Amino acid sequence: MSMPQTDETARVRAALALIPAEDYGTWVDMAFALKHGLGDAGFEIWDEWSRTAGNYDERAARTTWCSVKESGGKTLASLFWLAREHGFDLRRGHYPDRLATALVPSPDVLERRNREAARQQARHAAAAREAQEIWQWARPVGPAHPYLVRKGLDSVPALRELEAPELRALLGYAPASEGRPLSGRVLVVPVWIDRAISTLELIDEAGNKSSLAGGVKKGGYWMAGAAPVADGQATPILIGEGMATMLSAHCATGWVALAALSSGNLPPVAESLRKQFPDADIVVLGELGPGEIKSRQAADASRARMVLPVFAADARIDDKAPSDFNDMAVLSGFARVGEHLGEVVGRDVMPVVERTGLPAGMVNGRSNGRESDEPMEDMMGNVKEKIVNAVDDTPRRRTLKRGAPKPTTPSEAPEPVMTSAEAQPTGDRSTAGPAGDTPAAEPRRFAPTRPPVGEPLFAVAEVPSEVRALAEHRFGSPLRMGTPRENGGPYRGEVFNTEHYLIQEVATRSVVFHPKTQMEFVSERLRWMDENARLNGSELQVGYEGDRPRVYPWDRARDLLDRTVGSLKKSARELNFSPNLDGMLDQLQARSWARIREARTAALEQSKERSVSQDPPGPDR
Repeated sequence: MSMPQTDETARVRAALALIPAEDYGTWVDMAFALKHGLGDAGFEIWDEWSRTAGNYDERAARTTWCSVKESGGKTLASLFWLAREHGFDLRRGHYPDRLATALVPSPDVLERRNREAARQQARHAAAAREAQEIWQWARPVGPAHPYLVRKGLDSVPALRELEAPELRALLGYAPASEGRPLSGRVLVVPVWIDRAISTLELIDEAGNKSSLAGGVKKGGYWMAGAAPVADGQATPILIGEGMATMLSAHCATGWVALAALSSGNLPPVAESLRKQFPDADIVVLGELGPGEIKSRQAADASRARMVLPVFAADARIDDKAPSDFNDMAVLSGFARVGEHLGEVVGRDVMPVVERTGLPAGMVNGRSNGRESDEPMEDMMGNVKEKIVNAVDDTPRRRTLKRGAPKPTTPSEAPEPVMTSAEAQPTGDRSTAGPAGDTPAAEPRRFAPTRPPVGEPLFAVAEVPSEVRALAEHRFGSPLRMGTPRENGGPYRGEVFNTEHYLIQEVATRSVVFHPKTQMEFVSERLRWMDENARLNGSELQVGYEGDRPRVYPWDRARDLLDRTVGSLKKSARELNFSPNLDGMLDQLQARSWARIREARTAALEQSKERSVSQDPPGPDR
């Protein structure tokens, strides 16, 4: 009786079904074998088999497959030999029934994968909340940002900025590019997915780029110009890689421009845009060099046309060959970019600014033009306007993983590090007089000198595991954990009190463990609250003198109000607004603080009335 015939692909699938995919060496060897025997067609089989491993990572799988070569020394014979070691019988009559074997992960692998997916989703959600908070706190870009000056661009409302120390304080870590921390004035570039900010791209003065830890960029984009219209987009929609490239194209044409912010993200953004706007004229702006491949893939996937910039044969920028449309704008002028795109697309352009060609390295002659469109800003409340103009409403803060949520101030993170002499309050602000009776405080500045911040006082691993578990239970998981540094601080935020450690949330899902062995409370009230288990949920400030922590009361609402007014004053000075504005802001600050105090007093009276018929509250639980 003749044996049933099967093709080589089915035979490979049957053999792979018996080989565990957990071992890294075996995993790579099978990639080489399938690449040699089946070419790129073997990726689907290899990837399906790879997914049976609990440590599967899609990005790592695609990167590994692209890196392996057909001449890697492994063949299908190697695959079948290894399968035979795991019980595979090469005789045809013994394996046709195995061909139906599905390459399905085991139940344990699926469970681990589901848990990891849930943790990943929680990290993405936390990063999105953090991104929105930072975007709300960031201020409009001031004049002559060094990165934009080099690119020959003016800022638009869809960009904001923060100083690098501010950003570090808000995040709880220093964002870096290839190991180099960002420095100076940092541009904040929002990444939009489904009309919400998912993460931020951060660009410092030197052009170093970073993004938020745990944020999602795949499928997200930054946009210059008015958002496309669903029912008939009148002008073309431009898609490209970098923010500067697409801002240049928008300025040259007046058309809406989307930046995918990486070449690998171009195809998914283009496909998503085509699904949303099936009849729109989508144009992919390619870059000369390695990025051109992804640009062509994006154009093919979205049924769009692709346009490349044009340069003179000997053109150079900083001794490098130019590659993108921003380089073209710097070398030839925005008018030439507009003409080129208009000729290829066959549409009239409506330049946002009129520019002349600028020689490389000599980007001068800046325009005062500003783009009037700010996409999707109507969806996000501005925290500065809320504090200064609308303090009537009871402020709210995100609900953490704990007991009943409590009203408090708008969500925000700590300010930059200052010296302990500047940062230390003289007493509990709740006992101070009304703000209207005294002049509003000037915004605090960095001190000219401060004790150098030293190394961490101890490692996170030295904190008992039960204390770390309490931190995760109180503030949620996953959680970034840190320890204080010598002369570090001030650390600001909500605390959870334990016998030997004061656990403080200094940023979204980020905590610091303060040892209580040498801790000093600067007021009798704080000392009493510690001894009677009443510190939980309090907003405190902790500063270090050497290795000795000192604890001070901290009013989040007052601090946010001070920083908001200080930021507005700084922006007003940079834009040469009237000096009278400072006095007006001081009056607004004083009035806002008075209304906050009035709202607190009313809430306290209501709380007392409700508790008249109840037993006194017990200690914190």
